[in-house]
Amino acid sequence: MKKILYALALLAGTICLVVACSNDEPDTGNGNQDMEEVVPGTNHKILIAYFSQPLPNNVDAVTSASRVTVNGELYGSVQYVATIINEATGGDMVRIQTLQPYPESYDDLASQANQERQNNIHPELATNIENFDNYDVIFIGYPIWWYQMPMAMYSFFDKYDFAGKTIIPFSTHGGSGWSGTLEDIAELEPDATMVNGYSISRNNTATSHDGILNWLQGIGMME
Repeated sequence: MKKILYALALLAGTICLVVACSNDEPDTGNGNQDMEEVVPGTNHKILIAYFSQPLPNNVDAVTSASRVTVNGELYGSVQYVATIINEATGGDMVRIQTLQPYPESYDDLASQANQERQNNIHPELATNIENFDNYDVIFIGYPIWWYQMPMAMYSFFDKYDFAGKTIIPFSTHGGSGWSGTLEDIAELEPDATMVNGYSISRNNTATSHDGILNWLQGIGMME
């Protein structure tokens, strides 16, 4: 009973890992900025880097929203968006992972994520992209945790130099939209250019395929 009450308290709004969705429409910012306006030409070297930490799909109907099943295939919500971008753009794809894996338990994951946030802990990454300098366009994907990017994303921006590169963000959320993360990225990477991204509720991720393609076409990033 206590476990159920604890989960309900979290759902009331204390954490954005699973907060009930209040904004189901995808958010692509204030109008699309075509890539031709930012980086001349179309022969881009594209990287899709994403952080996805799907909770076990046997926890309950709400926490399993971090996973989606499409055509019988199981994905993390951010992973699914990254996969569509990968197929549509022909870019390379890499998952951002921490050296110390996150707990699989929802309660433990929520607690660790909050501790990292409160103490500004940037966890060490296991991901290593040796040819990062070769990419000029980088899609960056993440979920919203505690109303911000997971702290592993700050580690990612610490580790790599984005100066002169074009960043295209995408995210999934539980109702908070971008939650200020676009401003955070712009502050972290002032020497990069950012094109309008794509943010969608986890509740709608499984049916987002066409919307993602429309967004990519709008910014001139279809292969």
